[in-house]
Amino acid sequence: MERPEMVQNYLKTLNLHDRELDFTFLSDVVTRHVATFAFSSVGCQLGDDLPLDFESLYQRIVIKRRGGYCFEQNGLLYTVLEELGFSPKLFLGRVIHNQDTHPGLTHRITIVEYDGKHYVLDVGFGFLGPRFPIPMPEGKPDDDINNFRIAERRPGEYHMQIFKDGEFYSLYRFELARYGHADCELGHFFSHRHPDANFVNHLVASLIQENETRSLVDLKYRVITKSSTMSHEISDSEQLRRILVGELGVQITEDESRRLYEKLVA
Repeated sequence: MERPEMVQNYLKTLNLHDRELDFTFLSDVVTRHVATFAFSSVGCQLGDDLPLDFESLYQRIVIKRRGGYCFEQNGLLYTVLEELGFSPKLFLGRVIHNQDTHPGLTHRITIVEYDGKHYVLDVGFGFLGPRFPIPMPEGKPDDDINNFRIAERRPGEYHMQIFKDGEFYSLYRFELARYGHADCELGHFFSHRHPDANFVNHLVASLIQENETRSLVDLKYRVITKSSTMSHEISDSEQLRRILVGELGVQITEDESRRLYEKLVA
């Protein structure tokens, strides 16, 4: 299958085909992507081969519904936007969770310019990530978008922030340096192969929908709304598979579910 056909099938899956390629389209593609294609470390946990070429990402995320994390999800979206003529730019970030630390470049994002304004499109951060394009700060303060903003904390250092517990919390920081595919391969290799990497050690999966966020972290499953959080512990591999497949849309077999559960309880 050629790239244009894969892109059109991706858009049809999100019911975004035959649309005008304007800012509303950009906003809708982010919103529908994070509600449809699960953020997931299932492949990392199972030791799957996870190549980053577009056809492999398309097969893994769109067709097989295995989910993926930032290098996969944002890599897929980047190529879709490139094929559609949006001229996206690739950047890497450091996940800091509101701490003044200096971890590796293990997060991938995309920046698109539209109508003279730059926006971060990030469909690969997980349950705390944004559902919309978030504007870069350029000359004047921006309105907060759905409790998100990008703040320039130091000259040339930008933080993706979410408003939680009464204050803005930095999820990750990034700089507008030059990056390429080789940089992604390095970060990706660490993230899904290194024994200390988070996704190697923890099962995570999530969908961000309009009225609720569904989040699995190891053996705890939560459904988060504006007014409440429902949480329960997973007690066996059958229940784990029901949640991954039925609630999060991540397709795994019974054997894979047993392997995941046994690894987590060990």
